[in-house]
Amino acid sequence: MARSAAPALNKREIIDEAAINAGSFKVFRKIRLKAQREDSAALIIAKNKLSPVTARALAARGFEVGDVLDAFLSPTLKTGLPHPDKLKNLNAACDLIAEIVAQKKSVAICCDFDVDGVTGGAQVFHFLRTVGALVQVFTPDRFADGYGLNIRQVEEIAQAGFALLLTIDFGTTNQKELARARELGLKTIVVDHHHVGDHQPGADVFVNPQQLDCRFADGLLCAAGLAWYLVLGLSKRITHHRVPDTKEYLDLACIGTICDMVPLIGANRVLAKRGLELLQKSTRPGLIALKELAGVKKDIQCSHVSFGIGPRINAAGRMVHAQVVLELLTTSDSVRAGKIARDLNTLNSERQQVEAGMKEEAVKLVQAGASLPHGIVVWKDDFHTGVIGIVAQRLVEEFYRPAAVLGVDNEEFYKGSMRSIKGVSAVGLLEKVKKHLVKFGGHEGAAGFSLKRSEVEAFRDSFDRECRIMMEQIDISPYVEADVEASLADVSVALVNELQGLAPFGMGNSQPTLLFRRLKVVSVSELKKAHLKISFSDGKQVISALFWRMTEHPELKIGNIVDVAARPDINTYGGMSGLQLTLQAVQKAG
Repeated sequence: MARSAAPALNKREIIDEAAINAGSFKVFRKIRLKAQREDSAALIIAKNKLSPVTARALAARGFEVGDVLDAFLSPTLKTGLPHPDKLKNLNAACDLIAEIVAQKKSVAICCDFDVDGVTGGAQVFHFLRTVGALVQVFTPDRFADGYGLNIRQVEEIAQAGFALLLTIDFGTTNQKELARARELGLKTIVVDHHHVGDHQPGADVFVNPQQLDCRFADGLLCAAGLAWYLVLGLSKRITHHRVPDTKEYLDLACIGTICDMVPLIGANRVLAKRGLELLQKSTRPGLIALKELAGVKKDIQCSHVSFGIGPRINAAGRMVHAQVVLELLTTSDSVRAGKIARDLNTLNSERQQVEAGMKEEAVKLVQAGASLPHGIVVWKDDFHTGVIGIVAQRLVEEFYRPAAVLGVDNEEFYKGSMRSIKGVSAVGLLEKVKKHLVKFGGHEGAAGFSLKRSEVEAFRDSFDRECRIMMEQIDISPYVEADVEASLADVSVALVNELQGLAPFGMGNSQPTLLFRRLKVVSVSELKKAHLKISFSDGKQVISALFWRMTEHPELKIGNIVDVAARPDINTYGGMSGLQLTLQAVQKAG
């Protein structure tokens, strides 16, 4: 077993000492209020007929009365999406696929094993199969193949007689594998959204909004969104067969978009909002089965996808193999779909148990150090590589530091996954320490990599050093940013419903957070040994609150007067509904 080194913190760089629980390095976030734009809020109230709280929250997010706000409040496919012709090389990709299909040659789709990859792959596979194309989907084995395209799979596809290899959600950094594909006579198309470095992948057609002179939809679409655009383009080129309505694929596109944590603004907001509407009434047996197991009955929201449907789809790729998920998402057999969904549900439960144990071990490794490092790197030979990314995210939440978690790949290599904090690019950080890595890839918030065992300690030291350098340039004090100040008297069912109208919520469009000042802590209790349940009073009324994944807080003592950043919600339990707050941060009253 090995652990991260823990160099001493520079006083100039350390986060607020009061925000760290001595001995555990646990971080407690402070609260900041966004700049309030009262004049803009007043115009929004008058024009859009919204409550003062909602209008002030929108104004604080930079909205003004006009077309942009109107499009945000009522996103439509017709007006809210950029034209597909603006996506660099999309037309060339569609032309090549249409040519292969017309020649009755076969297409091999290689997609990633996560939610984004499989929902993207499922869209293209289902569309091509529906129009009579010869098509098959391949996903890498996380444990045998690792991330991305691999030589074994390329050679298997070529030997099977496929004419075209299409990658979805990887390929940008697979120059060697794509070169081998060309040697074997395969045509190649890469559809990806990950960071583009100094070298092009060398495919016949490269579709990636991150490449030079593209930035389609501000470079924010994930693979599932790009796959939907690919299907849209193909629908205009394949004329020999009845073409399905491309809106039918928005349920899959929205699942990938929400789970890949791309900003839910612009095109992503449209895909997510309209996709959720399709998902609500989806007739896909696989999605019906997943919704049932996740307890999703009506009024489906992003949270149902993020915490219910998405983890179950991810479970196969994390614990065994993702290939079965493609069958789940494309089968018309409800009995078979139900069986696969139940298996995924079991795998997800196993994943949760493994994750909990690994997180506990990882936290112990960090806390064993004399002080908190700038960049956390922890590893153990028995860490399950299927959940290292989730554990890395938990470490970021716990300590507010970029975090990398490593597990054994084979006798010679470790496999790692990292998550980062605001202002520190995950893939940019790995770029700076790439001399220690065999391969890596990712984007701003998350990245994956592999390295030789002999490089682990050198990687840890370089990672920590680069984190220190990058974090010197930014304010690393962890905080929650409240959109608007409110009182408990403002909290009502009508307000909750109005704020819900700003959904779908996610990265780039978070659920509005309200700042409540000078509330008294009336009661505090632990819920399921994992969360806190609190009651607050402003002297006139009392409201209950939940603090998820928090079992202690230095300010949550009965009688304390505190400021609270929270999201108002309606809690329904046992047939009874009531208003409650979902806490984001608590601090001593200012």
